[in-house]
Amino acid sequence: MFSIFFVFTLCFAVSMHSQAAPIEHLNEGQIIVTDQSSFTQKKAGKSAFQQVIVKLNGDPSVLENVEVKRAATNFEQYLVSSTFVQNGDKLIYQAEFNEQKIVGLLRAENLNVWGKRRPSGLFWLAIEDDVNKSKSLVTQSSSSQYLDLIQQSTYDRGIELLMPIGDLTDSMNVTALDVWGLYSSSIFNKSIRYGTNYVVGARVGIVFDDFSASEKLQLSYFITNGQTIETNEIVGDTISGLITKFVNEYAAYLASVYSIGTSETGMIYSVTLHISNVNTLAKYRKVLDILTSLTVTQKVELKAQSKDVASFTLTSNVPVQRLKTILKLEQNLREPEYQRVDSAVVIDYEWRGN
Repeated sequence: MFSIFFVFTLCFAVSMHSQAAPIEHLNEGQIIVTDQSSFTQKKAGKSAFQQVIVKLNGDPSVLENVEVKRAATNFEQYLVSSTFVQNGDKLIYQAEFNEQKIVGLLRAENLNVWGKRRPSGLFWLAIEDDVNKSKSLVTQSSSSQYLDLIQQSTYDRGIELLMPIGDLTDSMNVTALDVWGLYSSSIFNKSIRYGTNYVVGARVGIVFDDFSASEKLQLSYFITNGQTIETNEIVGDTISGLITKFVNEYAAYLASVYSIGTSETGMIYSVTLHISNVNTLAKYRKVLDILTSLTVTQKVELKAQSKDVASFTLTSNVPVQRLKTILKLEQNLREPEYQRVDSAVVIDYEWRGN
């Protein structure tokens, strides 16, 4: 009876306990403005278009491309709708653009395209008071002045970066000193309850620079998925500026892993996926929804069904290793530790979920 089903559209709600899910606002730009004049609308429209371009590509340097600059000047040809929204004391210009047309522009210029399905992250942030040197965590319950900044910065880059709730469980699992020490393995293991693909830890405080013999404000961070880790340090003048710089670096890192270059789309690859524990029609639909929603997917077909193992043939525009990297974002798909001899053309997975 499975053969009567073809293609389904995946639609997952982003929640604290879910992993990668589609980011639905990639074709939308929001710019804070002071008035609703024609001049302001023209200027904000260009900025909103540039914001969308960066979201869909993943790298701000894309704005230096000659054709992208020309398109930004004539953003109206990509504009679907626009409006002004009052949000508290802020007036916001909001615009929606033709995503397919912009993706076409990026591909025509041999620029990377980053699909809607993006990894989720949990952000542990510890800030040191420059007077008494006490450390405190920024959480959802801390009423920090930086929460809105983090939310806006992640929106601008089209990524999901959750803040810890800051409840009793969090306080027992991870302390400000843990984050200040950047104990990546411990923090990652104690953040399992959030179910995110990545866990990020960062500390912000004054450090002494031996080279200049002066103090400087520095943000140090780690990014880990439990298997790999990235670390870096950023220097700046304000905490707000450092947080914005970090979000940009984090988004650039994710884009380097998950965005698809035009050079990768020149060939077509086929792989067979054997997915066990697919023993109900509901599970079959969920698996098919995931596979068909991937940006790299060209075609998905059910090849065979044997007991609880569903075998799919998936045709994509990226090599198998890149496909496996993308599929690792799926919480309910787990690849076994053993590797097939023919793993370049056949991959085994286990479905974990209802």
